[in-house]
Amino acid sequence: MVKQETIRKGSKVYFSDTKDEPVTVWDNDNGLISVKLGKIVTADATELYPVPLTPEIIARCPFIKTDEFVFEDPEDDIELEYDYNEVTHMHIHKSNTSLQLTALHELQHAYWVFTNKELLFR
Repeated sequence: MVKQETIRKGSKVYFSDTKDEPVTVWDNDNGLISVKLGKIVTADATELYPVPLTPEIIARCPFIKTDEFVFEDPEDDIELEYDYNEVTHMHIHKSNTSLQLTALHELQHAYWVFTNKELLFR
């Protein structure tokens, strides 16, 4: 389950028991979370699950793969490094900041905070 306060419009999460493809959060307004499932439906945070941040998921974002477990965004000076403990270390060199992330929606939020841009996901 994801914490309601950690998701925002555009976040990618799994809905209920369907874990084949992430769904998009359409809105998160005062506890009413809307997700797009072909149509817009209201969901409770207890029905939403994090998408684990694996190298395969990171590869669906516009990062350049520079090593087996290393991805970069040279324009925004960001590096992602996946470790064997299923944690992705996000290094934002412009602000000398490092974060530890485990879910796609966390990466999306951090990317938006540091770049003021949405992170694309294919």
